[in-house]
Amino acid sequence: MKNFTLYMPNMGNVLLTKDVGVIPFIMQKYHGYKSEILCYSINDELYDNKIYLDNLEVNLIKNEEDVLQKLKNTQVLMMIGLYDYNIQMINAYKSVNPLGKIYLKLDANVYWMSNLNKSMNEGLLSALRRCDLITVESRRLEHLLNSIWNLNIQFIPNGYYNFINDEIINYEDKTNTIMFAGRIGSPDKNNQLLLEAFKNIEDKIKGWNIELVGGIEDNFLIYLKNYFTENPHLRERIKLTGKLEKNQLKERFKEAKIFCLTSASEACANVFSESVSNGCYLISTDVDGAIDIIDYGKYGRIFPVNNRTKLEEALLDSCFNEDLLKSNCINSQIYSQENLSWIKICENLNRLFKI
Repeated sequence: MKNFTLYMPNMGNVLLTKDVGVIPFIMQKYHGYKSEILCYSINDELYDNKIYLDNLEVNLIKNEEDVLQKLKNTQVLMMIGLYDYNIQMINAYKSVNPLGKIYLKLDANVYWMSNLNKSMNEGLLSALRRCDLITVESRRLEHLLNSIWNLNIQFIPNGYYNFINDEIINYEDKTNTIMFAGRIGSPDKNNQLLLEAFKNIEDKIKGWNIELVGGIEDNFLIYLKNYFTENPHLRERIKLTGKLEKNQLKERFKEAKIFCLTSASEACANVFSESVSNGCYLISTDVDGAIDIIDYGKYGRIFPVNNRTKLEEALLDSCFNEDLLKSNCINSQIYSQENLSWIKICENLNRLFKI
């Protein structure tokens, strides 16, 4: 049996149902690999492993020697991010297993890569050339990095995997809800932009509500208190749901017509594919990966970072366009099943490994 190993020095439960855990899981479940995750530390109990990943093997390691002993028999080594520890592991792995395949998933955004390019050197480029497959999550970055680094980096988006069910969602089951899911109030998520925009247009879209799903940062609680003090009439129209389990989150996606992300920076957020695959119309800032997920405007709309006026326009246009939202509900699900399913993405990855 072929061995597929993810090297992830620090592991946490929240990562298991994202690309970090899902790719090894699918490689084992669908493509005949024996997968495992190697890490030096585990931040919390990996309870999602039993619930969603069939108890995927996760092993704690003591030192690099332990890692290399395991990697001698690994056909594919996967790493995520262009970090020093991954660069070191690229060279170490090839020294003990020269025929093994290295898959480096960059998980990058344009700001990070632009800064990294300033310190790019021949040693780093040499390590990257030893990788058998390097992928990035946006076509914009694919073209940029290949042009300046002269590497064969390939575009692979962050996909979705239905841990609950894969039933088609009917538009009739959706409500007039603009949804966000994630770390509410985290500075990079810029959630206040959505709330300020909604405040300005709420009288024009009286049948619409906002639902924010996820834990709330302490500092944002102060903002929310002031917001509702100034706009008490919006308390019933802005729902703060809190953290949800996968099955509960699935229900929230199923009921929302629009998903709105106002981040200043992202590396193809996992929630992009998750929302579109559930028939939501995606309205997002022009962050990396967003335009690719909506297939250049077919299943959503992009607006400039921090531009409240353009966000208001996008929300008004979309909320008033029932035909758009109805057709998107079905067509975005069909598109996602063909192009964004982690199962199909991993089929492509397996071909690219050329084992």
